[in-house]
Amino acid sequence: MFATTNLNYNGAKKYIVETANELASRGHKVGIVFDKGPLAERVDSRVKKYHVKLNGLGLDPISRLKVILKAAVISRSEGYHIIHSEASSSILSHKMLAFFSRAKIVETIHQVWIKPSDRQKAAKVLPLRADKLIAISSSVAGVMNKAGLNMKKTVVLQNGINTKEFLHLDWRQVKGSKKSLGIGGNDPVLVWVSRVSREKNLEAFINWFPAVLADFPDARLVVVGDNGSGDRSYLDQTIAKIKELELSRNIICVGGQANVKKYLSIGDIFTITGLARDLSVMEAMAMGLPVVVSNLRYPYKPELVVHGETGLLFDWGDWKKWSEHIKFLLSHSQVAKKMGEEGKKRVSLLFNIEKHVDKLEKIYRSL
Repeated sequence: MFATTNLNYNGAKKYIVETANELASRGHKVGIVFDKGPLAERVDSRVKKYHVKLNGLGLDPISRLKVILKAAVISRSEGYHIIHSEASSSILSHKMLAFFSRAKIVETIHQVWIKPSDRQKAAKVLPLRADKLIAISSSVAGVMNKAGLNMKKTVVLQNGINTKEFLHLDWRQVKGSKKSLGIGGNDPVLVWVSRVSREKNLEAFINWFPAVLADFPDARLVVVGDNGSGDRSYLDQTIAKIKELELSRNIICVGGQANVKKYLSIGDIFTITGLARDLSVMEAMAMGLPVVVSNLRYPYKPELVVHGETGLLFDWGDWKKWSEHIKFLLSHSQVAKKMGEEGKKRVSLLFNIEKHVDKLEKIYRSL
């Protein structure tokens, strides 16, 4: 069973849906406890959905307690042996969940905390609140180990996606999608799929996009995402800034979307400010797009993107280099195409959901 507050647009929620669907397709009994969210429409019919009414975004202590009690009661009454939870929960909540449910608790470490003090704090408490910890990459595991994480309970398991979803394109739909957004058939298109939040720093791309437009005046940046919690206030502020800079024709914000393939299919390049959970980058690569992303501010080595082979990397904060990478790929279409092809092969071989769940099943059985 997966226990979460909502199924809004973000990487951790998408991971839950993808993994639950694959486990259910293999005949496992799978359920998700959650309040609401647009990604719920992507949950397979074989996955049981247990709804719990929460306050607002479900981030307050009372809402978290409701999720815990709901998951515990269902786990005991319907025979779930494992509860796969999120990293945002407290030690107490995990201990309560384990006590009341009598299930084993698994937690995926989806992030590496930016501040060293937060990282050290997390490293200290993570082993106390779960029977097994899953780091999404060896880099994440290494960073947390240096911060003091005891690796006895920790295993490394790369995220995976349903690559089959991105095998075929409907070119009529591609044409229609471009037309609906006011994009010309030959206009260069960059696609962003990620949360639109202060820490993601979309503003940097907005500020530097005119450098791209100087050479490619018809280029478009399609931004797919909101802040991941359903609150559009920050996104609306961003849209207002785009209008203020008179870039509304070139930068198009469509909000959070369950069907990201529709937008990836119209792209020539995928770009976000930095790698984190990697899921949207995997989807872009599965779509055959070259990617341009940064190394993040914390000590993290991307294992998904191979610089010069499947995309181009730049240092966080070097937005001039970002614009240069974008213009290089737009000027060298064959190089961009080759990178996209190599990225598609890499994701299909190493980061597909089938391999991910093969290994996840072994982890579950070891508990």
